[in-house]
Amino acid sequence: MNTSIPAQNRPTRLSTYADLARGGLTHADIARLLASGELRRVRTGVYAHAADDAGPDGRLPGEPAYERRRRIVVERTAAAARAVEPGTVFSHASALALQGLPLHGMVLDRPTATRHRAGGGSRRSSALIVANLPLDGVVQMLDGIPVTSPARTIVDVARTSGLESGVCAADQAIRRGLCTRFDLQVEADAAKGRTGVARARALPERTSGSAESVLETLIRLILVMAGLPEAELQVRLAVRGGKRFRVDFCWPQWRLIGEADGFGKYGTEPEEIRRNWAAERRRQAQLEDAGYVVIRWTWADLRDPRAIVRRVREEMWRQERLGLGPNAA
Repeated sequence: MNTSIPAQNRPTRLSTYADLARGGLTHADIARLLASGELRRVRTGVYAHAADDAGPDGRLPGEPAYERRRRIVVERTAAAARAVEPGTVFSHASALALQGLPLHGMVLDRPTATRHRAGGGSRRSSALIVANLPLDGVVQMLDGIPVTSPARTIVDVARTSGLESGVCAADQAIRRGLCTRFDLQVEADAAKGRTGVARARALPERTSGSAESVLETLIRLILVMAGLPEAELQVRLAVRGGKRFRVDFCWPQWRLIGEADGFGKYGTEPEEIRRNWAAERRRQAQLEDAGYVVIRWTWADLRDPRAIVRRVREEMWRQERLGLGPNAA
C-alpha cells in the first residue's frame, strides 16, 4: 500500500547535485546559494531548497521548536532514501516523523532504518543507523519511501527509546486511526527475544486514543503509574446556563478536573493568546461555580512528577472530606 506523508510533515523540496547540475548550476552557483541560505546541505550531495517564507537559518515563521525538529528528521530521511541500498526500510524515529507522530524523548541525530536480516543487532555510520530485524508484513510506502507500519514502528520505539516515547506515539496513532491496541499487542508479541521486549509488552495497556497532546499523555502516565485512579479523558461537563465544556482529565466521583496547557493551546500570536487565555479563565470560573476543582499543568510541571501526583491526591482527599469520592453515601 502506498499512502501519502501528511502535508505538514512532507520534506522541503530536495535536489541532488546531479539535479542542480542538470539545471545549469555550477559549483560556484551552488556555493553562493548555500551561503545565501537559498539551499541547505542535508547530506552529502543532497540539498534542501529554502521555503519562500523561511528565515536565513531555515526557520519558518511561528514554527515551534518541536515541529522544526520533525521537519529536519523528515528532510534527512527523505535525503537518505535517495542513497540507501535496496531493501532498506525506514523505521524508528524516521518512520514516526514521516507518519506525523510525536518524537518525544528520542535521539534524532541520524535517520534510522531496518533491513530484513536475521540475527538482530545494528550498524551505525555517520549518516545512518540500521537495525537488522525481520520485516515480513510490516512495510508500507509513504510517497515512495518504504517505512515500517505504525504499530511496528511504535513497538520498536518503545523497545529502544523507552516506554514514554512509545506511548506518546501510540496515543496519537490510535487517535488518528493509524493502528489499534490489538495491532500493538501483535507487534509486541512478535518482538519476543529482542532488546527491550518488556517495555514493548507493557505498551498496549498503557495507551489511550483519547489523549490529544504529548503533555496529556505524559501527565496520564505519571498519574496511572503512581497508582492513582485513571481519569476519564476529553469529558464534556455541563455548567449553569446549559453550556457544556470539554476538559482534558476528569475524575467525576471527586468532581476533579485536570487541564494540560501545552505548547500552542492558546495560539501563537500575542493577541490570540490573550483572547484565548481570557476565555479559558472564564470557562474555569464557570466550572468552579458548578462545584468542580480545576488543576492545571504545563510542561514545567514535568520536572517534578511527584508534585503532580501529590497535588491530585491532596485534592482528592479534600473532596472526600466534603463528602465526595467513591465512598460517598
